[in-house]
Amino acid sequence: MRKLVFCDFDGTVALEDVGDRLFQALAYDSWREPVERWKRGEISSRECLEIECSGVRASPEEIEDFLRSFELDPTFPSFVRHCRDEGIPLYILSDGLDFYIRYLLKRYGLEDVPFFSNRLRFSDGRLIPEFPYFVPSCGRCGNCKVAHIRRLRREGDLVVHVGDGLSDRFAAEEADVVFAKGELLEYCRSTGLPCRPFRDFRDVQEALPDLKGREVPEGRERKCPKVPLLEGARPTNG
Repeated sequence: MRKLVFCDFDGTVALEDVGDRLFQALAYDSWREPVERWKRGEISSRECLEIECSGVRASPEEIEDFLRSFELDPTFPSFVRHCRDEGIPLYILSDGLDFYIRYLLKRYGLEDVPFFSNRLRFSDGRLIPEFPYFVPSCGRCGNCKVAHIRRLRREGDLVVHVGDGLSDRFAAEEADVVFAKGELLEYCRSTGLPCRPFRDFRDVQEALPDLKGREVPEGRERKCPKVPLLEGARPTNG
């Protein structure tokens, strides 16, 4: 049985939610309303990100300068090495932006860890988000994590998802084993979705050898039943 690991970036691989902090600092008060509307289900995460980006005026250099204080989970690099040593495929799935994900992974020498995210383009000081993995038939997420999981898994795989936020809830419902903290942990407990609480990637690494089979019941109703597979999609950094 092959294990296949997917993990979130903001608040999971990164110690903080980099995207939220970025917009809190640079979009001033204009970031609050779209985030709350997204959490209430009134708008999609794509619409939320488009509104947030529209409130920022900054150059790539200014964004990079802002990112210098952020850190990755210090146990993540060893987790990456463990997955490679054990032949466990590892992918980062993020509904955030490639600019800061790429910057932080490179700073830690992890730029070759494949990730799928929304993209950021700069135009005359404006931030323009792009959504190469958007699924119009669903429309709830800018980057459809479920589509990536369904496309990359093989029959017989044990799919592990590691996350911390509401943007992970659909991927968690799709997984066989879920490691959760933060808002994702609250979601799992409130909906009865089986999960393993974790603090950092050391916890996940220590648990991986003992995973023997599916922990999310087969009978749970899929939240995204008709999502296409995004055939041919390549990693954002691929």
